[in-house]
Amino acid sequence: MRRRLCHFGFAAAVTLCVAVVGGCQSGVTGSANRLVGADGQRFTVQDLQSIANDPDLTDDGKRQAFRDLGIEDEKLIDALLTL
Repeated sequence: MRRRLCHFGFAAAVTLCVAVVGGCQSGVTGSANRLVGADGQRFTVQDLQSIANDPDLTDDGKRQAFRDLGIEDEKLIDALLTL
């Protein structure tokens, strides 16, 4: 149950970040579960969560992984790193 709530919290936070920054033309569009990066590549909230929780990646590595998904907005990337 706790893990499910944590997952829901992460998904809700990512959705909020995308909605807020998306209103500022962040280069990420889509629904809460299927997002499209600035380069047209599709990814999911689960993709973002797996990057954010990857213990083998440094913050710079996570930043690059988010960029590789097509996320260009640095404020959004900063928000994803703090979740």
